[in-house]
Amino acid sequence: MTAEHDSPTTPTGPTEQRLGRVSRRSVLAGGLGATLVGALAACSNDAPTKVEPRKLETRAADDELPSETSPPQIAGGPPLVTGSFVSAKMGGRETRWAVARPTGVSGRLPVVVVLHALNTNEKSIFSSKLEMQNVLQRYVDAGNAPFALAAADAARNYYHPRADGTDGGAMILDEFLPMLASNADLNLSTERIGLFGWSMGGYGALRLGALLGAPRVSAIAVSSPAMWADPRNFPPRAFDSYEDYQANSLFGQQQAFAKIPLLISIGSSDQFFTYTRQWAAGLHPPAAFGTTAGGHTNRYWRSVLPEQVEFLGRNLAR
Repeated sequence: MTAEHDSPTTPTGPTEQRLGRVSRRSVLAGGLGATLVGALAACSNDAPTKVEPRKLETRAADDELPSETSPPQIAGGPPLVTGSFVSAKMGGRETRWAVARPTGVSGRLPVVVVLHALNTNEKSIFSSKLEMQNVLQRYVDAGNAPFALAAADAARNYYHPRADGTDGGAMILDEFLPMLASNADLNLSTERIGLFGWSMGGYGALRLGALLGAPRVSAIAVSSPAMWADPRNFPPRAFDSYEDYQANSLFGQQQAFAKIPLLISIGSSDQFFTYTRQWAAGLHPPAAFGTTAGGHTNRYWRSVLPEQVEFLGRNLAR
């Protein structure tokens, strides 16, 4: 395993790419989860007992983001510690990782594991487009309990076992988490973790949260999770077959989240909005479900990061 420090750079993108603290407390306050999700209880998430072959000609909800052709520009703020390890779970591939600890704090910190979207990588959440480390720094500077952020590159795996023998979820659970715990320089605790993900990584964070369960998982926050409710209509990049969908779909698995605090954020014009709303209707107790205008874009994901960091930090500190 190798490790190095990335020197922070000053972003040069347009002003609107900079993160700002957007107040949405009214969305998350009081009985919001019960109000929004309870109203959706009439949505049915029962899968049909017999399913016709998947109709490939029918367009499924699309989470295929533009590919990053060059390394993402890292925003200023807390420096990244980066490294790599050879992952047996990813077919022997050299797997990169990145960790951000807030500046001005020392000692052992809890960690939120970040699961990235399709066509992004372990550094994307720290880029000038999203800047989660700067949102975290402002949270800590405001007097809140610190924690670290850690991400690993799962490529296009979708965080579950695939026909090619790779398994990004097992890479996170069986290789990345133990590496974080054993690396003295990082000084991180993985006894209780938070999980965060967006798009493909939103699905991945939910799947791994269900596998680990409470109390190991203190909280999960996701943006625009890539989930397909129709077992006849999903992209081959997400599941290899109908049987793969049955084995790894989160529909019908909502009971696994009964004891895990969960925040779901999704734009009202996101292509996964209906599927996500349908899935959330099956959660008991209901999750905090926040929605405002927005689509499947960095602009929307950036706007909700302050509330997600606060949600994760508050539950990690308990």
